[in-house]
Amino acid sequence: MRRTMCGVVAVITAGVMLTGCTGSAGQSGADDKTINYWGYEGGISTETAKQVIADFEDAHPGYTVNAVVMDTADFDVKLPSTLGKASGPDLVYTGTEPNHLGRYVNVGQVSALDDVWEENGWDDLVPSTQQRLTYGGTPYAVGNELETVGLMYNKVILDRLGIAVPKTLKDLEAAMDTVRASGDGTTPMVLACGGPCYAGLHMMHALGYATIPTNTIVATTSDGDGAYTDGGWLEMLQKFQEWNDAGYFTADASGIPDENHTADFCSGGTAFMVKGPWMFNAMAECEKANPDAFTFGFTGFPVAEGMPFQAYVGTGKAWFLSSSLDGNEEKRQAVLDLVKGFTDASTFPSWIEKDQRFPAMAFDPADYSMTGPQQEAMQIIQDAGDNGGPVDIGFNNSAEETQVWVSGLQGILGGTATPQEVVDQLQAQLEKDQAAWAEVK
Repeated sequence: MRRTMCGVVAVITAGVMLTGCTGSAGQSGADDKTINYWGYEGGISTETAKQVIADFEDAHPGYTVNAVVMDTADFDVKLPSTLGKASGPDLVYTGTEPNHLGRYVNVGQVSALDDVWEENGWDDLVPSTQQRLTYGGTPYAVGNELETVGLMYNKVILDRLGIAVPKTLKDLEAAMDTVRASGDGTTPMVLACGGPCYAGLHMMHALGYATIPTNTIVATTSDGDGAYTDGGWLEMLQKFQEWNDAGYFTADASGIPDENHTADFCSGGTAFMVKGPWMFNAMAECEKANPDAFTFGFTGFPVAEGMPFQAYVGTGKAWFLSSSLDGNEEKRQAVLDLVKGFTDASTFPSWIEKDQRFPAMAFDPADYSMTGPQQEAMQIIQDAGDNGGPVDIGFNNSAEETQVWVSGLQGILGGTATPQEVVDQLQAQLEKDQAAWAEVK
C-alpha cells in the first residue's frame, strides 16, 4: 500500500520563467497521455535520457513525454505550489535532500514506491543513496548519478611548477602557496560565489568532509540532533577564511556568477577546482580545446592530518512521482515504466561511457570502459566506504538555510562577516528547521 506523510509547511506561489526547455511547463495534467516531466539536464538532455524517452514513446502508443529542463531556482519556486496537482509535473528529476524531496514527502505531494520497489529492482540501489530516498521506512524516489566531490587539477600547471598531487590538506595548502608564489598570474583555486554560490557550497562539501567527522555532518540536519555549535563547523569556516586571506581563491570571488566560472580553469589559468563527476564531460571538451594548456586530473579532496579519508558519497539526483498519479493507476504505471527504462541495466553503458555519469544502481566498474577520472571517482567512493556520508553540506535542511550559507560565504569573502557570525546564523536557522521537521514527522 502506498503511504504518505502529512504535515504543514509554507509554500511559495510565485510563478517563474522556465529556461532551457525541451517542452513547455504547465501543460494540463488532465491529459492522461501526456507525461509532464521536469528535471535537471542529466535526466532529460543527455544522450541516454533522450534515447530512453524515445524508446518509451515507441513502446507506449499515444503517450508523449513533455520533458522540461529546469534549474535549482526554478524548482525551488515552482514545485512547492504545483507538485501533487494536475497542473504540475507527473515525474520529477531533482535533488534528494530534505530541502527538496523531504519537504514534498512531508506534505503528501510524492507517490510512495513501496508497492513497486522490489519488482523493479530498485532495492539494488547503492545503500548510501537509498538512505536519502526513504522516509519512515518507505522509499519515495529512485536515485541516479552516484556522485562524490573531489579535487580537480590541471596536470600542465602541476608539472610546470613541480607540484605533486596533494595527499593531505597540508599538501594542498603547500601546493597553492607554490602556485601563488610563481608570479605568473596563475590562480591556485577556482571559486565563484556570486548568485547562488554553487561553487562555494561545493567547497563547503569538500572542506567539511576534510575536517569534520561524518557523523557530525549527518547529525547537523533538520532530521538530526546535531548543532552548528558542535566542534568542527567554526574551524572549517575559519579555514575557508584563511584560504581567502591567503589569496588562494579567484579574485573577487564573491561577485563572480557560477555561469561559465570554469572557463579560467579550462584555459589553463587555475591549478585546482572542487567539483565532481557531473563535470567530467565538460572537462574532456576543455582538454580537446586547449591541449597545450590543460590536462585534466581528478583525485580525492585531501583530508586533514590524523583523519581517516572521508568524502561526500551520495546520489546526485533522483526520480520521484507526483502523488496526483495515485488516483490514476494506468498513467502511474506508464510513468513507472519510464523510470524503469532509465534504470534498466541496458542503459548503464550509455550512462557511464557516453554521459560519464554513474547510475546509483549496483554495477561492476570492470564491465565498462571508463576514463581515468571516472576510475579515480570510483576509487574515491570505494575508499570513503563507511566514512562517506549520504548528506551533503549546504543543501540539506531548507532553502532558508542554503541562503544563510550563501550570504555567509559571500560575507567572509568580502570581509563583512566573520566565521563565528556565520555559525550563529546557521545555528539559528537550523533550530527552526529541526522544530519544523519534528512538527510534520
